[in-house]
Amino acid sequence: MNKKLLFRLVALVTAMMCALGMQAAEAYANYTPSNTTLTFYYDNLRSSRTGTTYNLNTGSNSPDWKTDGTNASVTRVVFNPSFAEARPTTTYSWFANMENLTEITGISYLNTSEVTHMGFMFYGCDKLTSVDVCHFNTAKVTSMSAMFRDCSSLTSLDLGGFNPSQVTHINYMFFGCSNLHTIYAGNDWSTAAVTNSTDMFKYCTSLVGGLGTTYDENHIDAEYAHIDGGTSNPGYFSKKPSFLRGDVNGDNSVNIADVTALINYLLTDDPTGINLDAANCNQDGAVNIADVTTLINFLLTDQW
Repeated sequence: MNKKLLFRLVALVTAMMCALGMQAAEAYANYTPSNTTLTFYYDNLRSSRTGTTYNLNTGSNSPDWKTDGTNASVTRVVFNPSFAEARPTTTYSWFANMENLTEITGISYLNTSEVTHMGFMFYGCDKLTSVDVCHFNTAKVTSMSAMFRDCSSLTSLDLGGFNPSQVTHINYMFFGCSNLHTIYAGNDWSTAAVTNSTDMFKYCTSLVGGLGTTYDENHIDAEYAHIDGGTSNPGYFSKKPSFLRGDVNGDNSVNIADVTALINYLLTDDPTGINLDAANCNQDGAVNIADVTTLINFLLTDQW
């Protein structure tokens, strides 16, 4: 088959797909002003969406929803389940300066396996009290500059899934996170490739490492960016717990079965098959009905 005929066939098939409403799926974001929500999709329904749709950005270019000022109006971000099929190559400034953002749901549908730039991703989200990034695949990431800068309402972060082996720029990563108390890290955490860590922890005045190392304004770069080893090897990170928060029945997933197991434990006081550390869902040191509420809320919103 000659090339001209092949091209004609491809064009014909494409035209037929368009005519039948079978356009290829694409990744995009959609802002709906009526509920001030930015939603990420991967489908072929873009033309049917109300509000404003945006292409995803590339490299270190700011996303269009930031360039046109829409970011300042966003109060909620949603990742639609379809977005699990998307493979963005950058998340640079995705939520930067979303000063009214209070909630991100469905972030588990964000696959970061191809992302190389996470710089300024949550910069200035000063009303965001929690964000679930523990599943992020950072194997190809080279920059995390100012990733959480000025997220002044965050109290804890779980970076247990992070493998920053390729990261060279980590400067200002937690700058201004004044209420950040705990940063969890796993065994894959390393700063061996880092070349710039300027002011990484500056103004993180509430930060305490897992063995009690407290914030020191004289140590605010990558020197203390590791799991706390106590007085002999001080660090600002805490070792990630071996259990999965909310995995009450210990099956390595968090779902409605864990709610049932938790309620059964509270009714019977029988700890058989129960991980009490994981059952302490609100992390107040006790296991009670408040943990049931916290667990159900997590299942509904995908965030603790």
